[in-house]
Amino acid sequence: MSQLEPALIFYGARERPNCYPGKGSSMKTVLEKGTIFYQGKFHQLEKLVFEKGKLTEITLASNKAKKGKTPPPAGKKKSETASQTIDCSDKFILPGFIDAHTHISLEEEGVGYYDADFNESFGLATPHVRSFDALKMRDQAFKDALNGGVTTAMVAPGSANPIGGQCCIVKMVGNVAEEAVVRESCGMKFAFGENPKNCYGEQKKFPSTRMGTAAVIREWLMKAQDYLKRKKTKEFKERDIKLEAMIPLIEGKIQARAHAHMADDIITAYRIAQEFNLDMVFEHCTEGHLIAKELGRWKAKAVVGPSFSCRVKPELKNKSFETVGALMDEGCIVAITTDHPVMPIEGLNVAASMCVKHGLDEERALKAITENPAIIMGLDKRLGKLEVGYDADVVIWNGHPLDSRSKTEAVYIDGNKVL
Repeated sequence: MSQLEPALIFYGARERPNCYPGKGSSMKTVLEKGTIFYQGKFHQLEKLVFEKGKLTEITLASNKAKKGKTPPPAGKKKSETASQTIDCSDKFILPGFIDAHTHISLEEEGVGYYDADFNESFGLATPHVRSFDALKMRDQAFKDALNGGVTTAMVAPGSANPIGGQCCIVKMVGNVAEEAVVRESCGMKFAFGENPKNCYGEQKKFPSTRMGTAAVIREWLMKAQDYLKRKKTKEFKERDIKLEAMIPLIEGKIQARAHAHMADDIITAYRIAQEFNLDMVFEHCTEGHLIAKELGRWKAKAVVGPSFSCRVKPELKNKSFETVGALMDEGCIVAITTDHPVMPIEGLNVAASMCVKHGLDEERALKAITENPAIIMGLDKRLGKLEVGYDADVVIWNGHPLDSRSKTEAVYIDGNKVL
């Protein structure tokens, strides 16, 4: 291994399977009966089985047709394993919900702004800072998330800087961050519109306009391109921590996560993504319904919200619960977010139910907090659905999950009962 490789590993999009010591319960768990959300629809369940952290069998009640089963490894005898069977009659069984845009534990519950780690507000461009390094694993919000059926979340830096730093993906359990992490670095936070403009305008510094914000982002993307070229030459010697952090973005290994509320800011973000061939996700996308056809043509990925909040600034004046449906109707991949702590993460299902109240069908609302965020984050081969081989992140509800009166009766992450 060369001396230059560790930085690339440190800033790359490493994905951790559920193999950290303690992950993946060896207990075989069988859920019987109840209503399961499976392949985008509700069905009556006969049996769902998981062990060693993975779903191994799903059998529907209709004709008792087995929809998948993982056979024992060839050449090995089936060993006796401790097991438990749970009667889920009159219950609802769903995959763990996913919030694809939060700041969970960066501002800890009961502590608030006094110890907040959202933004390096005087840095302008801070691609080298990582939300993963500021996680506070004893934050009450993690338990709140479990109470709301949320098992996975993307954690992003704030939006004061045009380039705010690296996002991570974690599950909602763990004594240390390494136990919770799915990806240490999954995206680079960009911010357009009011937030960076106001942050630096108030300091009487550049950038104080939308023009300046876009220019800063372009400048650092160009620097990263040039740095990557130099790095491939024999003359390259001294590493730059900021530009090292930008390389996975330039190479397409992590996404650009673009904070943009207003339609014109969304367009600017897309323009830059095209110029530099970036895989971009639109965060908030508040006015996305005003340019839904354009976003549909681009097959855009959008994390919409927090719609369950007040219109506290000009960017939010056109906020609507109909945005999610409008974008989905045009073919966009859309997830719903609480933007915790803007809205409590426990209310992710409530945010989805409000979209149903405003015309979205239940199935697509549930996909917006399960399957779609997994697709957006590139984890759709292991999270977001109840399928054989997927992580055993399973939630048992005592009622319909979009009914605000329903409660989580049990939550499993990697097959371990955590609530």
